[in-house]
Amino acid sequence: MNKVFKNMMIGIIAAIVVVLVIVVMMTRKKKTSKEQCPIDADLLIKALGGKDNITALEASPSKLKATLKQDKDLDVETIKALGASGIVAGHLTLTMIFGKASSIICETVLEKIK
Repeated sequence: MNKVFKNMMIGIIAAIVVVLVIVVMMTRKKKTSKEQCPIDADLLIKALGGKDNITALEASPSKLKATLKQDKDLDVETIKALGASGIVAGHLTLTMIFGKASSIICETVLEKIK
């Protein structure tokens, strides 16, 4: 009887370990080498007046700031439609609020306008 109890305990412990390993593997966030840009970066470039109109682009945790050669070709409605929750226009600058996605949008646009 004692041997049966030991074997049963070993089986239960093994089952718990297997379940824990499965839970950890399922909850672990899959690491990707490159995050996907959540918007159409080509459309954003066009809305900013084209790649030749963008002189600088920088991201903060929630905002994307574009420095432009001219601001006459801006398409603010398209930028809003892409998901910008707010836009602040200055003299030859445009700050767009894209939230957490701002840095990946910035990286993607910079790669495309090189």
